[in-house]
Amino acid sequence: MRLGKRGWPKIVKIGYKKSRKGRGLHPSGLEEIIVKRPADLEKINAKTQIVKISHTVGERNRIAIMERAQALELTVANPGLKKPEAAPAEELVVKEPEPTKAEEDSTSTGEKPE
Repeated sequence: MRLGKRGWPKIVKIGYKKSRKGRGLHPSGLEEIIVKRPADLEKINAKTQIVKISHTVGERNRIAIMERAQALELTVANPGLKKPEAAPAEELVVKEPEPTKAEEDSTSTGEKPE
């Protein structure tokens, strides 16, 4: 790696930094603000900042933060995944196993399967 041989990742050198204005910003260009409770949303400026929900926040608090952010028209960087809904029982179709060739032959001749 130190010698710069092929097969190793490139070494960080001069020129790998971003511009001073872009450092520490979300890729959208907005400043990330970490939020742990819905009351933290009151201090956020929607034009220059984006909400990032802390990883330690539970599902109930995350839902409250999302509802409050929508009311204040704030952008949330990590809204979280929605849980897939279970399919209704009517849509579930149970298929019966198809009989094998040996069973088909025995039923057509009237013999009992072994």
